[in-house]
Amino acid sequence: MMGGMARLALVLALSVLAPTVAACRAARAPSAPDASPATSPGMSAPRDRPYVLVLGTAQDGGLPQLGCDEPSCAAARADPARRRLVTSLLLCDPRDGRRWLFDCTPDLAEQLERARGHPSTRHVEGPRPALFDGLFLTHAHVGHYGGLIELGREVYGATRVPTWVTPRFARFLRENGPWSQLVAEERLELHELAEGEPVALAPDLAVVAFRVPHRDEFSDTVGFEIRGPRRTLVYLPDIDKWEAWDASEGAPAGARRIEALLARCDVALLDGCFFADGEIPGRSMRDIPHPFIAESIARFAPLPAAERAKVFFTHLNHTNPAADPHGAAARRVRDAGLHVLEEGLVFGL
Repeated sequence: MMGGMARLALVLALSVLAPTVAACRAARAPSAPDASPATSPGMSAPRDRPYVLVLGTAQDGGLPQLGCDEPSCAAARADPARRRLVTSLLLCDPRDGRRWLFDCTPDLAEQLERARGHPSTRHVEGPRPALFDGLFLTHAHVGHYGGLIELGREVYGATRVPTWVTPRFARFLRENGPWSQLVAEERLELHELAEGEPVALAPDLAVVAFRVPHRDEFSDTVGFEIRGPRRTLVYLPDIDKWEAWDASEGAPAGARRIEALLARCDVALLDGCFFADGEIPGRSMRDIPHPFIAESIARFAPLPAAERAKVFFTHLNHTNPAADPHGAAARRVRDAGLHVLEEGLVFGL
């Protein structure tokens, strides 16, 4: 989706952070779920430490979105390179071949195609091997858990997939169909997250949940810190305005919590759902109070260049002009020292 010069600029910017970042497009050949990977020429995922593969970067409806005939969606239908799948990550540990999915989207089938061969050391056995070694879900909005339905008896028929969710989210899954059937049939094995308490995946690899304010109709909303042996990556695809987090319960008066989060991580994949106010004609955007990218640009402007370079905007709505890497909005993001996340990138941890 990126031109040659844009990709080169992104890789050069990431050298400030020193994570391993590679543009890896997974093969889509109709073979076993864990075939050999196909990566961009001259680039590959780390083999000596964990890494994160970006499987999707769009808001819950993807790009193009259902029923949308606006120019952005029309362009994405005409040009597959302009498409974006729903926001998701794959955490891989090539040291033992395990992998974990972050958010289980309606695009799960295609994202598993992109995940073929990640990590390259993964070995599978039997006619219906485990697709991944666990799930981490941020919240109960359709783009973040709708793909769970594919794990049921009607499709893959998964068995006891470890699934980390907040206690409220776990209760929702247990008590409401069709999700309750996944639990009752032991397709999912629920584990309840405690805020700030690491989930240890290896001696030097852990996932830590932190709560954020959002539209919590059915569950709480969390972001995740993925702490590897060398780097920490933050995954925060959904949040209300940054100011709502500043003022949330437990935050010190005047605290700038997103800045504190940036200070303790190496890469931050942040909510960039909308670029600016007025982006959705005929609808009040007060009802969907994500931080506008334009607001984030202004808020992060006082930060040192190295801090701003950590930021990658994800969860892009189909109306967001920054989804076009060649457009003026994406150029404004780059000029501010920030990035729009692209699918297929690999971040070494």
